[in-house]
Amino acid sequence: MRRMVFVLSAIFFLYLFSTTAWAVIPGALLHLDASDNPGHNKSWKNLGKAGGELLAADEAPVLEEGKIEIPALGISEANVKYYTAKKSLQTFGVEGKNPELPVEDWTLEFLCKRNGGLLKEEHHFAGFQNIPREGQQGIRLWMEGEDKLGISIHAGGGKQGVQPLNIKLDEGVWTWLAIVGTNEKSIVAYQDGKQVSKQPGFPFQKKWVLNDISIGANSHSERRRTFNGSFAIIRVYDKALTEAQIRENIDSAFAVDVADKLSTTWARVKGQF
Repeated sequence: MRRMVFVLSAIFFLYLFSTTAWAVIPGALLHLDASDNPGHNKSWKNLGKAGGELLAADEAPVLEEGKIEIPALGISEANVKYYTAKKSLQTFGVEGKNPELPVEDWTLEFLCKRNGGLLKEEHHFAGFQNIPREGQQGIRLWMEGEDKLGISIHAGGGKQGVQPLNIKLDEGVWTWLAIVGTNEKSIVAYQDGKQVSKQPGFPFQKKWVLNDISIGANSHSERRRTFNGSFAIIRVYDKALTEAQIRENIDSAFAVDVADKLSTTWARVKGQF
């Protein structure tokens, strides 16, 4: 009997450690997950190091639940929650009431999809900058035309020009985006785990904290130009993630908790005997 217990235990641990246990790269200043948000229609709680929350501006996007599929990444997950803007002025982030994000190197991550054309004269995407609007430092993302994502950088005390990101958001298609800024060196964009563009970087300083944060628009003052789309997960790091780390975050997006994995694996092993 003792030998059987030993064999079962050995098989259990071999099985457990032969299955890769992915984990989200730690240290995100801002971490928004629609599936873990008690505020629901009033705010989006920050699970990251900076704490706090993003308040609904005018009114919150609609909290929905559905299936997220990205075949190229092997993602097919049912019953996932996400926020969808149904009309203009449905964004998160109110000027002067956001977490503060001090960055030099930085990484932005989005699990998102575009649902259609513009709701107003433009549709924006997200903005992370210091108050006042278009101040000393910031990152502004908006849609160029119908389906391409563009970027505008404020650094060194003024607006800087950058090249397009080469990111295309097809209508109704979920995608994982990562944009990585290495201080004064480069801005690299990834879509679904693959690098799609690289361009020169700009100097960022932590003293100019990113505290004008808007999800679904460039800024609180431009929220009428709401992105016609959905967001499930958003993260902002104060470091430049590597391509391998970006892929690790993708792989861990819907990972099973370790406790659940232990009980499930043990039951599976016992069931084989």
